[in-house]
Amino acid sequence: MRQALFGTRQRTAIFVTLLAAAVLFVAMVGYVGWLVIDSIGAPGPPATGSGPCGSEDAVNLQLVSADGHTVQACTRDRPPCPNVALPDGSRLQLNTQLRSASRRYILLVEFDAALPAETAEQTLDLAGFPPGEPHSTLSRATIELTPRDPGELGYTTGSGSLTVSSTHGVARGRIDGSFGGPTGPVGAPVKIAGSFACNH
Repeated sequence: MRQALFGTRQRTAIFVTLLAAAVLFVAMVGYVGWLVIDSIGAPGPPATGSGPCGSEDAVNLQLVSADGHTVQACTRDRPPCPNVALPDGSRLQLNTQLRSASRRYILLVEFDAALPAETAEQTLDLAGFPPGEPHSTLSRATIELTPRDPGELGYTTGSGSLTVSSTHGVARGRIDGSFGGPTGPVGAPVKIAGSFACNH
């Protein structure tokens, strides 16, 4: 009797262990699948860090809506911002994802020309530049911010300035811009300000 009871307990323990392993496996497969699906259409590295944005975040931006409501959007790790060779010349591009208390964003910063590896601070106009027009002198930039969760159309700067410098493989910038075009949904950002550091 005691031996039969011991055998039943053994079988129950094995069954529970196998069931737990199966649940864990399904959960892991589901999580990996969610990561793959979530990354579709989201270029650049995912947002890093957690909690409120602070001085330790490499990209730290403040978004201001028409009613004065502000949202901080940021990412902890420095994203890459290489000079990308395009048909109309090389341009610096920073393409990354940001976290915030309300949703995530995709940030695209693009210059009208390449940024030298070592360069003193200079100020660029955020009014944008015509696509396909070759530039050899760095003078303009554009910023596009695309909300996620759920996704919406992006907002592109129409005015403002971006001050940038580059040294020892790191580009650093300060942004003070306004988004152009028609007003978006309630709470949509109309201004963007803050700083970034990226691996150049």
